[in-house]
Amino acid sequence: MLSYKLYVRDYYEALGIRYLELYLRDSVLGYLGAAEALGVRGARVLDVGCGVGIGAGLLSGSAGQYVCLDIACGVLRYANHLPNVDVVCADAALLPIRPGSIDYALLINVVNVEADGEQVLRETLSLGAHVYAVSPRAVDNELIRRLIFHSF
Repeated sequence: MLSYKLYVRDYYEALGIRYLELYLRDSVLGYLGAAEALGVRGARVLDVGCGVGIGAGLLSGSAGQYVCLDIACGVLRYANHLPNVDVVCADAALLPIRPGSIDYALLINVVNVEADGEQVLRETLSLGAHVYAVSPRAVDNELIRRLIFHSF
């Protein structure tokens, strides 16, 4: 698992802003879905696996606090320049966030069943926040539905 995490970190570090060429459409659709489903105005939002900060660009203006978290520290430099945004470089499977300190956790295109998707979801659910997760892959969405449904 460690080699996979290092691969993911190195891949996104190398990709940098070219991330937008590959993932912009899916990311924007995911964050717009979150905005429609949630009332983030004034809320404390944790964006797990935020990448270059597309969600922060779209939602941080209405949130009370917006925290971007990613395993690839280099990509956080983009979100770090946005107002009302804090950045945290960390592994989503071991979140350095205190339970009860956020209202919403967003996992947009982050959950991967073949990797640590279940652990990431369980760790996020342990925060006691409302979790909004979506993936472009059906197998990941099935895991999301199963774990989020069973957490309530």
